[in-house]
Amino acid sequence: MSEQISNEKVKAILQAARKRFAHYGFSKVTMDEIAGDVELGKASLYYYFPTKEELFKSVIFQEQTEFIKRIELLLQNSFTATEKLNEYVEQRLMFSRELSNLGTLSAHSVFDFKAVFRKLYDDFELQEVNLIKNIIDEGKNTGEFISDLPEEYPKVFLHVIHGLKLRFIRHLKEQLMEEEIYKELESEMKIVVVVLINGMKNK
Repeated sequence: MSEQISNEKVKAILQAARKRFAHYGFSKVTMDEIAGDVELGKASLYYYFPTKEELFKSVIFQEQTEFIKRIELLLQNSFTATEKLNEYVEQRLMFSRELSNLGTLSAHSVFDFKAVFRKLYDDFELQEVNLIKNIIDEGKNTGEFISDLPEEYPKVFLHVIHGLKLRFIRHLKEQLMEEEIYKELESEMKIVVVVLINGMKNK
């Protein structure tokens, strides 16, 4: 019973923290505010999460886990490999926008966060590369894609997408991805993805 209560408390803390981070950004949120949101003493909050960074890390991990689950469900659909890659990129773009609302993206903070949470980001990137690889392998098996693609292609595909995204981060204001920036990024992303996918297709 105590374990169940503890799990429920952690869930409540993460939900409250996510709302705070999404509304105010990481730097402006305090542990006192989060403790108040869940009617918990600050000392008790520190029992579950010793630092604000650890709490933020758990929120990001939860966001990443939910994103991976969404993409894994996508892979179960009877879409072509091309359709799945396009859907993945669209979902990834929306996910990046959600992270910007949590305060993880700005011209200066994106690199700081990756330095602090290096393993978290590295593990997530590995999961993404594997997902892209599974889609490409499916395309190879159906004859949609050429069979002798370089082994590094899934990682290159992901890095090109990330590189384009970083080009837009410098335009973020108060860590929010405005609609105009989002639409421009979306448009350029679609062009890039067409080029990448056409490079894999059997002629």
